[in-house]
Amino acid sequence: MADVVKEFLSSYPEEIRRISEDLRKMARSAMPGAHEFLYYDSINYSINDSPLGRICYISPMEKYVAIGFLFGARLDDQRHLLEGSGKRARHVKIRTLEEGKNPALKELVKAAWIHGADPVPKVKRSNKRAPRSRRRRR
Repeated sequence: MADVVKEFLSSYPEEIRRISEDLRKMARSAMPGAHEFLYYDSINYSINDSPLGRICYISPMEKYVAIGFLFGARLDDQRHLLEGSGKRARHVKIRTLEEGKNPALKELVKAAWIHGADPVPKVKRSNKRAPRSRRRRR
């Protein structure tokens, strides 16, 4: 059976392909039992076969490869590698093979895998409206 991920990567420049393959190898070793699949032009890793259980992804671009974490805002990023300002997701842009070999990346992937299945705390929204200010009668 053909490796669909290798086929997917075949259209990218050599350097981007090599970075992606190295990150893929690292992700597979850091997340034993993860389900790997293509989704939205990225290599995704999930706790199950569903895209809803995604933990992280590897997204090759023209000049770099992004490794993203769906709940990256919750990760303890002591090396300050993560970029992004959204409520949940964060990513790291990898531009060289050497950057991809940073051990701190593997630690982020391991942490994402360990905590990936943790339930996300839900914010309880109140249905009550704030009291209207009293209007003065004249």
